Amino acid sequence: MTRLVPAPVTVPSHVQKIVLVDRTKPQSEGLAIIEGIITGELPFEVRNAVQATLSSLQMSLNSSPRFQIVRATERLPGGIFGQMFPNPLDWYTVEQLANRYDADAVLTLENFSSDFVVTDQQRLIKKTVTEGKTSRQIEVQGWYVEGVANVSAGFRLYDPKDRNIVDQQRFEKKNLWSAEGETKAQALALLITKADAARAVGEMAGAGYASKIAPMYAEINRGFFPKSKTDPAVAQGARLAEVDQWEQAIQTWQAALPGADEESGGMLAYNIAVGYEVLGALELAKEWAGRAYTDFGLKKGRTYTRTLNGLLQQQALLDQQMERESRLDQD
Repeated sequence: MTRLVPAPVTVPSHVQKIVLVDRTKPQSEGLAIIEGIITGELPFEVRNAVQATLSSLQMSLNSSPRFQIVRATERLPGGIFGQMFPNPLDWYTVEQLANRYDADAVLTLENFSSDFVVTDQQRLIKKTVTEGKTSRQIEVQGWYVEGVANVSAGFRLYDPKDRNIVDQQRFEKKNLWSAEGETKAQALALLITKADAARAVGEMAGAGYASKIAPMYAEINRGFFPKSKTDPAVAQGARLAEVDQWEQAIQTWQAALPGADEESGGMLAYNIAVGYEVLGALELAKEWAGRAYTDFGLKKGRTYTRTLNGLLQQQALLDQQMERESRLDQD
């Protein structure tokens, strides 16, 4: 099942539209060259990775029903080096950006840095050889290479109405790629390039930060009892659930409860709880999970009740985060 889950950070309800701003422009070309020498990053590689980060951030935020997102065309200067947070934007600039894009908040990518470390070693690798119409794998001496990309992206979320920085975080992501070949040159040619790796990990950072400030849809896997040795209604309802006919499944399980033995009764009550959770009725799900334990002694029902208590707390937070303050109320 898919459920909207709350974000770690609760953004004020008057923030409905956010403008994304790139604030990674070097203070000067000279400083950009110096930074490139120190970090080994070429300016165009950094720019492309920054754009990938912002695009992923925008796409991920758009997948949430919480905000409307717009991308600024400006690129503002930030800190001297990508690893450092610059001083916050002054509130006049924040307000100008918000007004220009009719936004309630300004989300900036304040700094960005990346590195790509490649290591290699000789070892046996598998190679496919063909002899006539048959193919087989053999081991030959070759080269194995690994590339590890690290990205550090600093974000700030400005609220011009309250003149408050809602959130500030340097978000770090890492990923590993590998390749192998009979020669070192072949292995390196098959390995992802530094520029592509920086873009890929930048996208991970953008998506990761989006999930920090916006409720996101998540896939929840919840098992239920597929059958009982003594009551065919458990399996009958399970088949209905498997084809997404949860209301009918619940009715089938409930109808079988009066004549069920203790073991099957626990299964039926537990399955009913799962059905109500799938339908979004968490209070009813909690009630039936509790009955699975109290009425029939099913310990999984007690554990499930605790899980549902946590989900109810999450739902209360989600309801708070999804509240929308009318723009008329803000004026």
